[in-house]
Amino acid sequence: MELKSVRQNLCGQVIDDLGRRIVRGDVQPGEALPQEAVMCHQLGVSRTVVREAVKALAAKGLVDSRPKRGTIVRPSKTWSYLDPEVLQWRTETDPDGRQLIYLTELRQAVEPVAAAMTAARASEEEISLIAEACQTMEASVESVDAFLAADLRFHIQVLHASGNPFFAPVANVVSSALLSSLRVTNRKPADNATSVPIHQRVLKAIRAREPAKAEAAMKALLSDAATRIQRNLKHSGGLPGRPSK
Repeated sequence: MELKSVRQNLCGQVIDDLGRRIVRGDVQPGEALPQEAVMCHQLGVSRTVVREAVKALAAKGLVDSRPKRGTIVRPSKTWSYLDPEVLQWRTETDPDGRQLIYLTELRQAVEPVAAAMTAARASEEEISLIAEACQTMEASVESVDAFLAADLRFHIQVLHASGNPFFAPVANVVSSALLSSLRVTNRKPADNATSVPIHQRVLKAIRAREPAKAEAAMKALLSDAATRIQRNLKHSGGLPGRPSK
């Protein structure tokens, strides 16, 4: 059992190492990863560990492994972007902010609808959890880390309270986007204070059971966040150009 645990831990490390290499662009789509024996030597692990890691990366859509061809990196459009590890790797290798903008665009498409559904469907207990997160945000404006945790909880609770289980994977996106965006937009406690009233408007509409107002309030919240992201990235020189069609 202990040996199995060690192997799983090693496998996780290899998955992380190879995944970062691929997402970072060290190995381009269409190119092959080093041969199995080479990877074993480079990473100091057994063939079994390397094979398990490659299988995991294949399940995430990053590679395709075939006999006599080796392990080939697949085009990025096949990657499982909502996979938590893929999200993390892409977010950590996002020097110009393009990934953050993409994540924010996805949030703008999903979260307002989720807020409307929450206003219509959420139980009183679920609304209480959203309110609790909002209150914690207000009480934590002086702490960037505590504020981030409460802000994340607010948005995750809204998604879950929508009653639509297919919104659950978007929680990974929200987590990744918030961790990145708040480091861009809420670097000082004063930035947190301006964000609280916008969240309170979302909560007020949900409590009042007014789906249209909840949707509009969430749209306004995310629009404000997107504007600040664009402004801060542009100021820091990290704003990417408009993606090509």
